[in-house]
Amino acid sequence: MDRVALFFWLWVLFLAVNVMWALAQAVVASAFGARPLAVRIGYGPQLVAWRMAGIGWSLHPITLGSSASFVPEQDDASPEPPLKSRLLKLPPPLHALALAVPWYVQIGVAMACLGPAEGFHQFTEGFPAVFNVAALPGRVERFVGLLREGELVRAWGIMSARMAALNLLPIPSLAGGYLMLLPWRDKSPTWVRPVAAVLLAVSLVWAAWVASLFVRAIL
Repeated sequence: MDRVALFFWLWVLFLAVNVMWALAQAVVASAFGARPLAVRIGYGPQLVAWRMAGIGWSLHPITLGSSASFVPEQDDASPEPPLKSRLLKLPPPLHALALAVPWYVQIGVAMACLGPAEGFHQFTEGFPAVFNVAALPGRVERFVGLLREGELVRAWGIMSARMAALNLLPIPSLAGGYLMLLPWRDKSPTWVRPVAAVLLAVSLVWAAWVASLFVRAIL
């Protein structure tokens, strides 16, 4: 498989993970009575937009993440207090499930692609793998090796498991962080914002480094 094809299939795998998350998020939240108003798949300029099931969807070229909006739009000049997220109207247990279940779906995808035992193992191994920076270059090389050999289903399973593990870490900007802060969902403690800013900066540096590892492995 040539370099262009490798980059293309890597993009497709990230897209597949994000589409599965977006669909699961929309279905689960809607089932609990908190249908998202908009779902954004990827980052960057908008490629295409459409409406489905009463939700505004949009696709963007950088498929490294997705987001769902639950806050109704409000005119900036409105004297009314800011509108709250629809998720805040849910009881805390349902709010927690709405955040966590879409990532549990990714674990299910990993189990379907790799088998139940290996899929769950890849998920649990994903937590320490984030912090084992010395081993990351080798892991990235092996993952790119799967793409070179055309093992796309296996690669999808591994990526789904690892992305689920990453997003369930207790970091404020990730699903795990939101779950951790649910007891203070109406008003976050004052320490949350500076801690979240520091962790976000560290996460961006880590993500940029991992992206460079993928580029080097492919080139």
